[in-house]
Amino acid sequence: MWDELWIEREVLPRELLAAVAKAYGSSEDEIEIVDGIATQVARQARVIVHRIRGAGEFATRIQLSGAPPDDRRVFCARLASALGCKVLGDDGNINPFTFMMYEPGNATRIAVDQAKLEHNEPVVVGPYVPMPDDESHPTKPIRRYPAPAAHRSTRGGQVAYIVNDYMVEGLPRPPMVTWSANTTELYNNLHRLLGTLAYRVATPDELANVKAWSAKLRETFPDAEKAGWFVVEVLEASTIVLAEPWNPDKPAIEVAR
Repeated sequence: MWDELWIEREVLPRELLAAVAKAYGSSEDEIEIVDGIATQVARQARVIVHRIRGAGEFATRIQLSGAPPDDRRVFCARLASALGCKVLGDDGNINPFTFMMYEPGNATRIAVDQAKLEHNEPVVVGPYVPMPDDESHPTKPIRRYPAPAAHRSTRGGQVAYIVNDYMVEGLPRPPMVTWSANTTELYNNLHRLLGTLAYRVATPDELANVKAWSAKLRETFPDAEKAGWFVVEVLEASTIVLAEPWNPDKPAIEVAR
């Protein structure tokens, strides 16, 4: 996944397809729209867009994977213009509660309500006001501490916090090893599957996939940190899911890191 965006209004697949193609500067044949995070992709395309229901002030949420655009900021600005509404995206800052809000012809760095964002409900509170220590945090991603109580009590909560609600206070360190296209696809598939298993039991085939895909990542990246910190995180989530029997309502477990 190279970006996650929040869109102000509900956008149906056909309109989203046309807007993403226009923003990306490609034909619609190169874009595939998929409803849901864990839904199987019907065909391979240059850009895969997973579309899900949003929350807060943004009715639609999308995750984009595949070939990234030359400039993600330009892509977001074009997408906002194509849709004629606000689009919320990463501002590249270490503060997890600030975003870039793109509107047709304008882009503003804004702050969101921290309590609402805890529940994946972005609500804009106003323009971003820099604080003196904003740039003093480490650049390695770290989890906010303490984690919300809901994420400490159950295994499903642990996985949801890592995969879906993970708050990054620092920018991921750039990978120090090469990622192949197959490895990127494997990571994305594992990430999406873990995201849905955080809320339900798994089928035997799904558990087999988690086991196989996480094992392949460990084999590919013996030093997971060099591959990017989120590899460490997705492998931790895999370990939690594979602690038999998997049930998201079971009490949380400790995972050695």
